[in-house]
Amino acid sequence: MSLLDRFRKDTVVDLDACDDLAAQKYAPVGHMTSNQAIVYNELQDARHVNIIREGTEQAIRDLTDDVEKDVTAAQLAADWMTVKLGQTVAKHISADGHVLAQTNPSQANSTEATVAHARRFVRLYDRAGVPQSRVTIKVPSTLEGLRACKILGAEYGIHALGTMILSVEQGIAAGEEAKCWAVSPYCNPLEVHFVPGVHEFHENPVRTMPGMRITAQIQRQFKRRGVKTVVLAASLVTVEECVALSGVDRATIGIPMLELMSTTPHSPRLDQIREEAIASYEPTHMPEDEIPTDMRFPLEEPATALKAAFARPEVSEGMKKALWRFGEFEKSLLALAEQAVLAAK
Repeated sequence: MSLLDRFRKDTVVDLDACDDLAAQKYAPVGHMTSNQAIVYNELQDARHVNIIREGTEQAIRDLTDDVEKDVTAAQLAADWMTVKLGQTVAKHISADGHVLAQTNPSQANSTEATVAHARRFVRLYDRAGVPQSRVTIKVPSTLEGLRACKILGAEYGIHALGTMILSVEQGIAAGEEAKCWAVSPYCNPLEVHFVPGVHEFHENPVRTMPGMRITAQIQRQFKRRGVKTVVLAASLVTVEECVALSGVDRATIGIPMLELMSTTPHSPRLDQIREEAIASYEPTHMPEDEIPTDMRFPLEEPATALKAAFARPEVSEGMKKALWRFGEFEKSLLALAEQAVLAAK
């Protein structure tokens, strides 16, 4: 039995890619993850040239016919490309699996703009044949972003996922206050996927990796508080990290790690990590630094407790770097779309 087969007995595996071929190769997978980096990089594959063309042509028609308003041609084209990529994957994930799309990081500090972008994604997916019930919108978990998540769920019935979760406080606020359908704690800082030498190896991530401890506590907090929000862990680099998530609700895993997990057998050392991981997700597990179950993190001003969490260096710097990194890919995706729009006119 491979590590991936064993892992699936403890946790639902989602695809951290917008790749229909990968969804078929590593089936079964639950949801399909997407963000500006994933979409831009996937569109570099020559087999997606028609998606770029079709997304651009659809955007131009929508604006000409006033089907969509208050959006540039390039942004709408980028959104259509995102949706059309997701559409190709939707048929290869589980029947109840969701396709995910991430709102622009450049708008992460604007609740109004984030809500508008999320609603547009849902409209476009519906027109592409993927109903709202199978669409989840990823929103960066700034204070304004979490407020947007609350609006999306309460007023529009949209599944919102608070992403870029770097603290337990953010996770609790996203689940208990914003009523997010799901949250994505980052087990590693985002930079480990882009900057060589940044990643730190952990022999047993359950014991020593801050992101793992945050992820496990968020799920324990939800269970003790009666919060139904799903924990969907993200940002994984090693086999040990994947195994250390045994017991989390869901984990989104990239193609390289899926390949490694599917070809690596389990071992006594990894089995030990698995056992410790499963135990760490039990609500009865109470480390000394556990946040009291009755402590709340309101989104309304003055939002003192939540702002204090955002102000911690590891959170503020981590959010800043993640928003910048995804923002750079947002710019690249828009540049690609602008070129396509010019070529189509």
